Amino acid sequence: MFAIDDHVVYGGTGVCRITAVKSLQFGNAEAQEYYVLQPLGTDSLTYVSTTSKAQLAHMRHLLTREEILALIHGMPFEESVWLDNERKRAELFSIKLRTGNCHDLVGLVRTLYHEQNQKRGMGKRLTYADARVMDAAERLLHEEFAFVLGMQIDEVVSFIEAQLGLPPCVEQSA
Repeated sequence: MFAIDDHVVYGGTGVCRITAVKSLQFGNAEAQEYYVLQPLGTDSLTYVSTTSKAQLAHMRHLLTREEILALIHGMPFEESVWLDNERKRAELFSIKLRTGNCHDLVGLVRTLYHEQNQKRGMGKRLTYADARVMDAAERLLHEEFAFVLGMQIDEVVSFIEAQLGLPPCVEQSA
């Protein structure tokens, strides 16, 4: 399914390169085969069991350029996932971040931008937890888009806006 030197997305870790497949033993457990993942731009390593359905469910191949373009053009139609209960919202958002599913991430970003704009109109801000979720979801999406499309991460927002025919975003100072 995956091979050494493949680039994959692993849940909330983001884009990683598979550097090896090794038999490893952790603690007293029996040795198992693991994918050794190196997240982009880091020296750290992540280990994913080749036999753990739960871990493998969070690992996927990168989107293609065509899939990214389709995802971008579908962004205005992604479902909102807002829950008023902060605890339940945090649990839901955490699950969606961990899966690394692009539609879930787009839904999170869309939901949180909408909420941010509503709060801004009232002179308020997102909660710290919601702002962190939005940053994490954007990072994951932008990292994958930039890698696949061969651009810098800071060019992704402009690319998305151009694809959607939106005027360029003007950053507001905090």
